Amino acid sequence: MDNPDHCLIVYGTLVPGGLYHYLLADLPGTWEECVITGRMGEYWGFRAFQYDAAGAEHPAWLLTSPALPQAFPELDLFEGEPYRRVVIPAQVGARRVLAHIYEGKEMD
Repeated sequence: MDNPDHCLIVYGTLVPGGLYHYLLADLPGTWEECVITGRMGEYWGFRAFQYDAAGAEHPAWLLTSPALPQAFPELDLFEGEPYRRVVIPAQVGARRVLAHIYEGKEMD
């Protein structure tokens, strides 16, 4: 499994082409499509995800970058109180990885 501190799963406005992707666009690294399991919903009009190993599968993006540990404090501030950063497993092709994700604390 990869180093989770160098991995971030995104599924909403931070995805490539998303409204706030610019927050990650300059980080060196690689982007790969992945699959996460859980519940996808909304919070104040923004997508929110809650991990559940037995939940439905959802497509997402995995960024692997050695610069992520330095970027996390700014991303934590950006995501704010409604989201918490947790580590979950994701499926990337034939391999499983552990990665950080911003999980919604509440969903509509």
